[in-house]
Order: sequence, then C-alpha cells, then structure tokens
Amino acid sequence: MENGMSDDVEALWEKVECKRYELCRAISPSKLTPYLRQCKVLDEQDEDEILNSMLLVSKANRTSRLLDILHTKGERGYVAFLESLEFYYPELYKLVTGKEPTRRFSTIVVEEGHEGLTQFLMNEVMKLQQQSNVKTLQTAELSRKNCTLEDEQKKLRVANQELQAIQQRYNKLKEERNSYSDELLRVKDENYKLAMRYATLSEEKNMAVMRGRDLQLEADQLKHRLNKLEEECKMERRQSLKLKNDIESRPRREQIFELERENEMLKIKLQDLQSIIQVWPGPLPASDKAILDILEHDRQEALEDRQDLVNRLYNLHEEVRQAEELRDKYLEEKEDLELKSSTLQKDCEMYRNRMDTITVQLEEVEKERDQAFRARDEAQHQFSQSLIDKDKYRKQIRELEERSDELHNEIVHKEAKLVTLESRLRRLSKDIVLDQDEVLRGPPSVHSSSSSHQSEGMDSYDLEQVTNIFRKLSLDRPFRPSLSSFSRSSASLKPVQELSLLGENLLMDITLVGGNHSGIFISAVQSGSMAEKAGLREGHHLLLLEGYIREENQSISLDTSTQEEAYWTLQHCSGPVKLHYRANFDSYRRLQRDLADGPLVSGDSFYIRVNLNISGQSDCCSLSVHCDEVVHVLDTRHQGRSEWLCAHVDPYNGCDLADCGTIPSNSRAQQMLLVKIQKLVSRGGKEENEINRNKKNLQSEETGLSPDPKASPRMSRASIFLTQILQFVSRVDTKYKRMNSNERVRIINSGGTTHRKKLPERLSRSLNLIPYSPVTLQRTQRRRPVLFTPTALAKTIIQKILNMGAAMDFDICKPDTLSKEEFHLKQNVEPFIHYKEKHTTFECITRENIEAVASKGTHCLLEAELTCVKDLLRREIYPIIIYVKICERNVKKLRKLPLRMESEEEFMKLCRAKLKELEGIPCLYAKVEPEAWAGTDDLIRVVKDRILEEQKKMVWVEQDLL
Repeated sequence: MENGMSDDVEALWEKVECKRYELCRAISPSKLTPYLRQCKVLDEQDEDEILNSMLLVSKANRTSRLLDILHTKGERGYVAFLESLEFYYPELYKLVTGKEPTRRFSTIVVEEGHEGLTQFLMNEVMKLQQQSNVKTLQTAELSRKNCTLEDEQKKLRVANQELQAIQQRYNKLKEERNSYSDELLRVKDENYKLAMRYATLSEEKNMAVMRGRDLQLEADQLKHRLNKLEEECKMERRQSLKLKNDIESRPRREQIFELERENEMLKIKLQDLQSIIQVWPGPLPASDKAILDILEHDRQEALEDRQDLVNRLYNLHEEVRQAEELRDKYLEEKEDLELKSSTLQKDCEMYRNRMDTITVQLEEVEKERDQAFRARDEAQHQFSQSLIDKDKYRKQIRELEERSDELHNEIVHKEAKLVTLESRLRRLSKDIVLDQDEVLRGPPSVHSSSSSHQSEGMDSYDLEQVTNIFRKLSLDRPFRPSLSSFSRSSASLKPVQELSLLGENLLMDITLVGGNHSGIFISAVQSGSMAEKAGLREGHHLLLLEGYIREENQSISLDTSTQEEAYWTLQHCSGPVKLHYRANFDSYRRLQRDLADGPLVSGDSFYIRVNLNISGQSDCCSLSVHCDEVVHVLDTRHQGRSEWLCAHVDPYNGCDLADCGTIPSNSRAQQMLLVKIQKLVSRGGKEENEINRNKKNLQSEETGLSPDPKASPRMSRASIFLTQILQFVSRVDTKYKRMNSNERVRIINSGGTTHRKKLPERLSRSLNLIPYSPVTLQRTQRRRPVLFTPTALAKTIIQKILNMGAAMDFDICKPDTLSKEEFHLKQNVEPFIHYKEKHTTFECITRENIEAVASKGTHCLLEAELTCVKDLLRREIYPIIIYVKICERNVKKLRKLPLRMESEEEFMKLCRAKLKELEGIPCLYAKVEPEAWAGTDDLIRVVKDRILEEQKKMVWVEQDLL
C-alpha cells in the first residue's frame, strides 16, 4: 500500500520534473517561500538557504533548489507547490496540471483554518505596503538626488562660465603679452643695432683720434730729429772753421826749413867740439886747463841754464797744452750744452704744442662726455619715467582686475547661494510632501536633515573666517635662525647695563643697525626723545628686552636676533620695558667700517633651506629659488621692506655665488605656502568623487573640531575646510607629489615655537608650515656612508654595485650579531643606529661598524631604513641619501630585479610613502629621475656617479629637526 502511494507521488513529481526548465526560468523563489512557510513545508533554515546561499548564484539555481526540497516533502510538498503556483503563477499551474486555477487555499484552511488564511493575506498585504513605501522613499530619494545633481550641474555651469571668463582673460593677457614681447624684441633689436652702430662709430672715431695722435707724434719726432741734425751741422761747421784757422796760423815751410838748418849746424858744431876733445894729444897746460875748466864750467852753467830753460819751456808747453785741452773741453761742453739747450727748447716747444693739442682734444672729449651723460640721463629718465608709468598702469590694471575678480566672485557666491537656497527650498517642500505622505501611509521613516547645512558651499563669511585664520598664522614672531644663543662677550667689554622706559615709541626714538651675525647696535638716537633722556647712545649694543610684547610678558634676546626680529620686537612692545645693553663702541665702529667697505651688507648672516619654489617674476622678488635649495641670507630688512637679500650658494665649496637678489620674508613665504596648498586642495577636490567628499565632510564635521554644529555652523564649515587642508597635506598618496616642479612644496612637521593660542590645538599643531628651514654647514673629509630608498631596492643595488668591480670605492657594512640579552644590554647603554631581528638574534649596525669601513677610504653601503638618519647626524656621521624615483614609466624596468613585491601598484605606493618620509629628514638627498636610466645597468651607473658627485658637495643639516 505504501509502495503504491509512493509511486503515485513520484508520478506527480514526474509531471513537475518534465516542466522543471520552464518553472526554473519563470518562478521567483522569494514570492513562493512565504506561502510555503505558512503551509509548513519549508522552515526558516530552508528559506535562508534558498534565498541567501552563496552557492546559488542565479534565480534558476534557487528555484531548482526549492523544487528539490519540496520533492523531499512528498505529496504535501507537491500540493503546497501547486497551490502556490495557482495563486502566484496561474499560467504555470495550468502548464503543469492542465487545469484552470481555482485559487483555493486548501492546505492553509486545513492546517490553520480560515483565521490562518486571513492572517496570511494580511501579512501579504502589509508586505506589499512596505514594498510600496520603500519604492516611494526610493523615488523621493532619487528625486532629491536628482535635485542635488541639478544644483551641482548649475554650480558647475557657473564655475564653467567663470573658467571660460578666466580663459578668455588669460588668452587676452597672453595675446597682449605676445604683442608686448614682439614689440620688446623689436625695440631690443633696434636698440642693439643702434648700440652696434654707435659702438662702430665710436671705435672709428677712437681709431682716427689715435691715428692723428700717432701722426702728430711722428711729426714731433721728425722735428726733433731735424733740430738735432741742424745743431750737429752747426757744431761741425764751427769745428771746421777752427781747423781752418789752425791751418792758416801754422808756420811757413821756409821758416821750418831755416829752423831745421840751424839745428843741423848746431849739431855739427857740437860734434866738432866733441871730436876736438877726444883727439887732444896730451895733457894740456895749466893755463889751457884752467881755460878748459872755465869753459867747462861755463858750458855746464850754460847747459844748466839751457836745461832750466828747456824745462821751463817744457812746463810752459805743458801748461799751454793743458790750457788748450781745457779750452777744447769747455768749448765742447759749451757746444754740447748749447745743443742740449736748443734741443730742450725745441722739445719744450714740441711738448707745449702737444699739450695744447691734447688739451683741445680733452676739451672736445669732455664736451662729448657731457653730451653723452646728458643723453644717457635723459634716456634713463625717460626709461624710468616710462617704467613708473608702466608700473602705475600695471597697478591700476591689477587693481581693476582684482576688483573685477572680487565682483565676479561675489556674483558667483551670490549665484551659488541662490542655487543653494533654491535646492534647500525644493528639499524642504519635498520633505514636507514626503512627511505628509508618510503620515497618511504609516509610521514615519527615519530621515535626518540636521546636517543639511553641511552640504552647502562656504559663503563669503566662511571664506573670511578661513582667511582670518591664515592671517593669524602669518602674524607670528619673525624668523629666528637659531634658538641657541652664543656669547660675544670678552674680557675687554664693559659690563651689562639696564634701563627702563616706555616701549610704545621706542622704535621711533632710535635707529638700529646690525643683525644676528654682528649684534644689534643703536646707530642714531632722536634728540630730546625719551630714549636719549633714559641714557641710550649711539654705539650701544642691545642684548635683552623684557616686557609686554604683543600683550604677553616675554623676555627676548636681541643678541642673536636678526634685524627684522629686532625691529618687530621693538614695534610690538608696549608699556614699561627693561632693556639690557652694553657700551661696545669698538665693535660698533668695526661694524660701520665693514658696512662701508663692503664685507657686510647688514649684519645678518645665516643659511636657509627653501621649502617651496619661488619665482622671481610671479612672486614679486628678484631671485628665483627652488625647493630644497640652500641660500645665504645677507639682509632681513632689505631697503626697509619685508624682503630678504640672499645669494645662491655653491654646493661644492659653500661660498656665495655672484648672483644676489631678494626673496619674500618668512611671513610672506608662509602665506605663499598656504596659498599654494589652498590651490592644491581645490584642485584635488575637483578630482575626487563628489559623493565621497560629502560623506567625508559629514564625518569630519561630526567628529571634528566643532562638536555642536548647530551652535556655530559657519565656524564649523571653516574648520571643516581647514581639516580638509590638513587631511590633504598629511596624506601619503597625494597627487601633489606628481605635480610639475613649479608647484612643488615641502611640508615638514616641527615642534614649533610660535604662539597660536587663538587657534584650536589640533590646527595649531598641524598647520605649523615652515617655508624656510635654518641649516648649518658641516664639513667632512672622510667618505660618507650611503643609504638607498626605497629600501626594497637597497639590497639589489648594493649587490650590483659590488659585483661591478667597485671594491676600491664601496664596501658593505657588516652588522654585529647579538643575542637578545646582549642586545637589550647595549641598547640601554647606547641605542643602535639600525637593527634587524632574526628569530632569537639581532643584527645591529653601530657607529664602529660604519667608521671601520670609512677608515679604509671607501663608502659604507647601508641597508637600513630612513629612520636611522637622525641618529647618524647626532653622531656626526653625514650619510649620502639616494632616492630612486619610481613611476609608471620605469616600474616595469625593475621586473628583472629579484624584488619581493605583491604588485606594481603596491610597490609604487610604498615608494611614494618613502618620498613623504624623505621630506622630514634633516639633510638634503639626491634624486635619480626616471628619465635618467633606461635599464638596471644604467641605474647602477647613474647611482655610482651620483654618489661620487654628492661626496664632493657640502653637507647642510637642519639642527631643529634633530
């Protein structure tokens, strides 16, 4: 009997199985399961499996599973299934049974009675009402979203019109600039041609003048030579006349012959007498002998007389000869002197003529110079006047453009406010209608509109609140290069003196000079002022100021302050103040001498690292600097304005370069940095999804700075805007990291010494943006260790550098392996520079490991994180940091390297996070750009070259970040 009944049930289910395909395609299980549960052929677990199982991915699968479960229930499942088909799918009921549906609920009537059927029908009606309410709410929500999107569309249309107007204005300005550029080029070309022509004519004139001077000099030389030849001819002529006179006054030839004949006769007589004496035959008689003696004696006397006469004659001849020689000598000297005198006269006359000519030429040159000076002054005056007029017109144009922009912004804000009010009105009207409908249909749904004011844009009042907060940020104390004070006192200086006086008019009574490098001195005291009566004099060295400064009782050291800070301190002091000073006249005179001679510009001298790009044209300054560039500040109050006079620094020797110019002061640069961040936030906001942004705004307002948005909705919106700025600048994966170089900024976290009591603590701590960071120069002769970032590339780069045969220049740092007890013991004594835990041991890098490699004259290659940089700098070890920039263009080139990375996107995100970490380190780093290498070998070569280049550079350290 039972077998027969089971066969009948199987036959009935066979009819259903024959139509299973059509049933699975047409039936929705969610419609049948409530009725089947009412008939108690399905339980709650079966219904949950059919409707929510992850294995049943389609409606057909769920229907098939429903049929399988009902099949297990036998005849009761078959009857309940046919009744559900009869009620919900009459056409399928006719398809399975071949009969027309009667819509009788026999199963429920049998099981529950007519009350159960009524309850079932009421439940179905309530379910349909709930579905209808949900659809109505969805329709209202979609309408509200449609209105919101329409409002956004209108706002975007207004913004598009504004951008189109800005684009038209930009195009117009661009065309004007191009026309002005063309005109400037044309004027430059004409000016250049005129200058070339003037230079050519001047050169030709100078050549003609020089040629005339050369010809005049040659003519003078020829005249001088002619005069000299004339004098020589005269002298020769005189000598010829003297020779002729001498020839004429010499004795005649007959007289010479007669004298020669007399001389011959005397010689013959003398020879006869000698021969007589020689041939005398014998002794002479006494008388003859006496006569001979007498004659001999006479002869001797005659000889002696003759010898005397001869000597006298000889002496006279000698005197005559000497006199003649002296006469000839004096005559020659006279002639020479006469010749020289005449030559000198001629020379004097020649030089006088030349001087007259030169004087005339000089007068002509002076006239030409005066004319040139007058022409230059007139041209400069005209040029300066044209520049003044041009600047005046530009200022007027800027004022008109600013006024136009303000009016345009007001129009845009008014339109946006109007759109917002219209959208609010539409929402309120729809909410009222919706509430009325909900009251008529049933219990009201939970719908909150308390945060509707947050979805509105900020109006002019909110923007004013944000601007005021930015202005408060820029009114802090001026830039101080170093918080550590150094003493300039010596044994020869006089002791410190102090006096009390009123601080309101102190800056009007005295004039300051100097700076942080030389000290602050008083250069002038107004006669009859309170400062003079108190005892202040020229040459006093100011050291300390105590009193109320900006309504706070403070004590500010003026000994190490810049000139800008000294003026700011005296300008903001009020009430009675106490001034400490020292009479240091020697240092004051030395400062005046250095300022006059040129070694000093103002007395200020310190070095800064610039944290944003500053353009000399667009930022109203004369020096263009880039982010991460080091400059030397020479004057913090250049020409009495809020500008700093700076000079570029040679990165290899630390000396100042020739190009000097001005950059904005610290407060102005901070405003510029905030403006750049505002622009970046607005640009980033346009790129984000609007719905997500609204959700973030709601979340930030609910958990942000203002816990009660109903109490101060306007201030809450301003705080929300500032919170968006903070979220933007603190985000790791931000788009401002991928901007061009003109918009790059460096945002660092600093403890901060500025006073921001009027701002919330969180804003004060997060908005401590620093445009300039003070740096100090560090010199090292040893080879510096090398850090690589991202750290995932460090191990591979180190291995490839060592494998390429660079053992003479590079070596890896071998760490010490310590147990856990040794590690904790040494870590408590002196923290390790870097350590890595491996199971039960620690691999630690100490200062000794790095110095051991550096003592060999090689670079120590470190495989460590950037967190160890500050520890290295505190130990006076200055590392070289190489940052390999990774982007979409070159990340595929690293696939050949043995890197452990899940995906390229995650690796790039990690690299950008390292760039954020790089901005907070206290020293400079070297960047390897993506276009600098084409493969791994090129990367290693570029890295090696960059290391050797960085070794030659000077080291700049931010002491405030250590």
